[in-house]
Amino acid sequence: MNYILIYLLAINIATFLTFGIDKWKAVNNRWRIREAALLGLAVLGGSIGAWLGMKVWHHKTLHKKFKYGIPLIIVVQIIIVLMTSCRARQAVELSAPIHGHKFEQEHSPNVFLVMYDKEVGKEPLLKAIKDSKCEIVYDYNSINGMALKKPEGKSLEETMHYFRSVKGVLTVEYDHIIRLTDPVKPRLEVK
Repeated sequence: MNYILIYLLAINIATFLTFGIDKWKAVNNRWRIREAALLGLAVLGGSIGAWLGMKVWHHKTLHKKFKYGIPLIIVVQIIIVLMTSCRARQAVELSAPIHGHKFEQEHSPNVFLVMYDKEVGKEPLLKAIKDSKCEIVYDYNSINGMALKKPEGKSLEETMHYFRSVKGVLTVEYDHIIRLTDPVKPRLEVK
């Protein structure tokens, strides 16, 4: 951050002085600094220096490129700084549990998730589903996984253990429940 401030201070001083030098050259009929160079310094971060140079040295104040261009560059640069600083400086952090609420993850008592190997395919898994009398709740084709409902009369852990031994099954996990109504108090922290 310090390097950015040093850069901005240096470019604005240089731009201000460049406007003064160009004014001196204009008064003394010398070779001038190109307008593109003056505008380029403003675009590179010296817009405040350019604006001050125009006011202090009374230079380029009647040229539309400068009269309207420099204030426009200042506005655009301010918007860019505001947009980037708002995103970079704030991090959202969850506060401590509210009113003794525990943030332990619950899982469905009847549904579990199975991920399978694409190379093996889902045929062995479909056979195991039929043999165990499970029900397909959802088939996640894009990620090679399924949400399955355990059969009546069997425990969730027992059913999950059975599916871990099926050919091509990579993982068998609980179907975690995330309640959107749980009390969460966000806290903004500026670093």
